[in-house]
Amino acid sequence: MRTLPRTLAGALAVAVVGFALARYGAGKTTASPPPLDRQASVANFQVNYPSTWRVVPPTAVPLVPMGDVVTLAADRAGHSTLNIGTQQTATPGALPARLAAAVPPTTKPQVVTLGPSSFYRYLNLTPQGQTMPESVYLLPTSAGTITAVCRAPTFTTTFTSACERALATIKPTTGNVQSTGVDPGYALQLNRILGQLNDVRRAAGPGLRSSKLGTRVRAASALATAHAQAASAASHISAGQVSSANQALVTALSQNAAAYRDLAHAAAKQNVAAYDHAQAALASAVRGLNAAYTQLRQLGYTIH
Repeated sequence: MRTLPRTLAGALAVAVVGFALARYGAGKTTASPPPLDRQASVANFQVNYPSTWRVVPPTAVPLVPMGDVVTLAADRAGHSTLNIGTQQTATPGALPARLAAAVPPTTKPQVVTLGPSSFYRYLNLTPQGQTMPESVYLLPTSAGTITAVCRAPTFTTTFTSACERALATIKPTTGNVQSTGVDPGYALQLNRILGQLNDVRRAAGPGLRSSKLGTRVRAASALATAHAQAASAASHISAGQVSSANQALVTALSQNAAAYRDLAHAAAKQNVAAYDHAQAALASAVRGLNAAYTQLRQLGYTIH
């Protein structure tokens, strides 16, 4: 009869969820910036800009589909532009699908406060197949996501700060600004829950590699209980804008709990086939947990 393989999955540490609030402005300047004494408006919003800029015919931004676009050029040749429009998105804070596919999968937003509103900001992106860097800003509203793309031949903090000064004046004229997904209270509650889970994983995880069958059974049982408790606690958090990502997290934690229970049961029965099946289920559950963390990243949370 084959012996039970030793699993390494339990040694993985659960991530800790935090939040990063970016500071206003991408850089500092010693000279006083020009006043924002001009205004452009479309159906969904209005924005102020300096008289040194000009409104030019709307320019399509590759990989960023927008409607009702305002294009502001900061130079005579129109190479440095701020394009602002509206898109309909299912996930606040997420990049448009084609743009997301053209940047590294680890790309995640900051949350930056510009004027009275908080934007999701993707700073200094250079999508695959393009040479011009761009920074993307997303402001969720009940009428759609106001999306801005600050583009220039070379990324500079001076021009990026100028874009952000203009974006700080945006006023939606249709719909209301929606709060961003970053909620310090949610992050603190989830940190507490995952911190307790981490304690158990660090203590019990090594037991899954023990040569003693009883030790492995107890370790898997402890991990099953800890993940079930974390799932239950997370399901009672007031999640607000992060509700879909939190539900994905609860589901993944529950799947991990079930996989560890099956692993403990199979080890206790010395059932090799069932043990292999439980290990496969555990690997799938871990992938689900990573996917839930990805959703949280898209909402502006920092995963350590």
